[in-house]
Amino acid sequence: MSGQSILKRVRSWRLLPPADREFYKQFGEIAQTLIEASGKLIELFDASEAERGEISTRIETCFTRCNRIGQELEQLLREAQQPPFDRTEISQFVYHVLRVMKYIKHAANRYVVYEFPSSDTEMRELAPLLFEACQEIDKAVTSLPKNRQVEPFCRAVDELETKADDIYHHGLRRRFHEIRTDRMHLEARIHAAAKFNSPAELVPILSEHVQYTRHVAIFFILREVYAELERAIDVCTEVTATLKHMVAENV
Repeated sequence: MSGQSILKRVRSWRLLPPADREFYKQFGEIAQTLIEASGKLIELFDASEAERGEISTRIETCFTRCNRIGQELEQLLREAQQPPFDRTEISQFVYHVLRVMKYIKHAANRYVVYEFPSSDTEMRELAPLLFEACQEIDKAVTSLPKNRQVEPFCRAVDELETKADDIYHHGLRRRFHEIRTDRMHLEARIHAAAKFNSPAELVPILSEHVQYTRHVAIFFILREVYAELERAIDVCTEVTATLKHMVAENV
């Protein structure tokens, strides 16, 4: 290795005071907690009904841990004479991370409480994107005490958010189309039965009406889970935007 290369590497090193090391440690822990919770969400959507309660409890534990770390960071901010980044921006970073965690918990809770027979296609597609976004946040956080090159990870999260939007809206369109088709079919059956005025014809129609009502109810419940997942990924972009601003102000 040439002398110039060695000098360049030495210049890139950051000698961190103890207070800064503690901040970076907490940043890393809160980012790792996001990864753990989003990974459990993938497990939840693949789990049997008997396993869901335990996985949901683990996500709740991640939520509690995330809040604790957030409180510790706020306390550290109050005590630190000169934190590594602007105090407001660090608080904003914590705030957005906690929002991501909140949406992960809400998605898990809704899925468990409503006792879906199985997860939906869009759930199984959105959850891995959220997991990837959390991994990119962790990579960005890991770069803070080193070279602070967060831009590639920010772009990656933006791309994941765009994919998530497409999946979310595709899922809504698909469900709307299914409900509309069911309704048209049901209306045609009712119209045909009215011509014959036959009680026997009403029995299967009533059964179809029950199924249609159930389908509509499931759609609105599913939409809540989709929305929580999509919101979580949206807020991931706010986390990385905050990190990018933190770095830009403290190069």
